[in-house]
Amino acid sequence: MADKKYFIDDRIIIPDEIKNMTNEEIDAEIKRLESEIMIVKNEKIKRTQRETA
Repeated sequence: MADKKYFIDDRIIIPDEIKNMTNEEIDAEIKRLESEIMIVKNEKIKRTQRETA
């Protein structure tokens, strides 16, 4: 098992719509996505609390 070699593939394709965004648009999109994540995370926490109560 020590013989196995692992390779990290860090190639990504950035869509043209993201490449063409200004820094302000990128910052706004990041904030929007972060707020979406927080909403989903909070809903999961509340659901878990209800299930364990």
